[in-house]
Parts: sequence; structure tokens; C-alpha cells
Amino acid sequence: MHKQGIHKDRIDAILIKGKKYREPDFSAQTLAEMLEVSASKLSRIIKDEYGMAYADIVHGYRIQDAKRYLKDARMLPYSVDDIGTLVGFKNRQSFFAAFRKATGTTPERYRRDTDATEGNIAPTGGEPQAIRKERRT
Repeated sequence: MHKQGIHKDRIDAILIKGKKYREPDFSAQTLAEMLEVSASKLSRIIKDEYGMAYADIVHGYRIQDAKRYLKDARMLPYSVDDIGTLVGFKNRQSFFAAFRKATGTTPERYRRDTDATEGNIAPTGGEPQAIRKERRT
């Protein structure tokens, strides 16, 4: 495996397994520091290995999670904004823009047009932690 492949494995471990993509302030610079490479080298690695930019990767994982949550009947008590926050978007505007770019529709319309019957997606123990945390502040 070439050196960049090693980085890809580590990037996947951090972003996906560690769910860092859900942290709104987890930047490419932070990832580069964790990998002990420069931000410009990380940018090249990501472009070579994934064929897209860091932000596109992160948004892709967030949108994938948002779509699952929007289809989950147990998440119906939570607003679309709550779901955007839960998956890592800082605000409604960035969530809606990324969602529309990826799906061609808004999260609200996606939820309305999708049969919310899927289960086992919401975290157990009641309210998702990110939403509980935000409501305390």
C-alpha cells in the first residue's frame, strides 16, 4: 500500500469510525495536525484518494446521517434544525444549502416526502446527546 493509502485508512478511521465529521468545528487543519501532515498535503491526499475536497467529504457523511434521521419515525419529535445540529452543521443555512446540493430538495421536503418508518437509528436513551447539550446552553 502506498503512503497515501495509509493516510486514507487513517482519515477514514478518524472521520468515520471516530465520527469526527459530526463535530461542527472539526476542520481540515485539525485533521492535518492529527495526521502530522501539512494542510496542503492533506488537501492533495484527499483530492487524490477521494476525488473531492475535505468539505465535500464531511458534508457527504453528514447528509447521509441526516437522511437516515429524517426517515426515522423516532426522530419525528425533533425539528429539522435539531437534526442538522445533531449531524454536525453549525446552522440552518449551511445544513439546508448542503442538503439541497446533495439531494436536490430541502430537508423538510425530504422528511415530508419520505415514509418515516425506519427504526433503530436514533440514539438510545431518549433525546440525542447533541440536542440535549444544545438545549442546556
